[in-house]
Amino acid sequence: MVTFNNESLFGSGPARFKIGPIKLRHTVQHPPGSRGVRIDQQGTEAREINQAGVLIADTPGELQVQVDAIEQKVDGLPYTLIDSVGRAWSNVVMLEVGVDSFERVGARWKAAYRVKYLQVIV
Repeated sequence: MVTFNNESLFGSGPARFKIGPIKLRHTVQHPPGSRGVRIDQQGTEAREINQAGVLIADTPGELQVQVDAIEQKVDGLPYTLIDSVGRAWSNVVMLEVGVDSFERVGARWKAAYRVKYLQVIV
């Protein structure tokens, strides 16, 4: 089950994740007269994590409550994200939330969403 800060914000529907790579910040030096390069390490860059999924509810009002709870986590604070296969990602900040329009699906309602995170300390 997907959780963010131990809260099941996305539990009403399926979610998928795209986990970005770890990158080394560096500069490449070409010393004169050498046969090669020198790499100066400057730490790691933040890892980008993208999530997409669908929220499902019985009424548009219940769907809006879910959306509001997710949007409240765009607060600049780092939390632990547990993805759909149970992997824990610590020090993750929710940067952006996008929600499509609400649509009726049979007797229920759905809305597709996208969330962008940044793992600030890898």
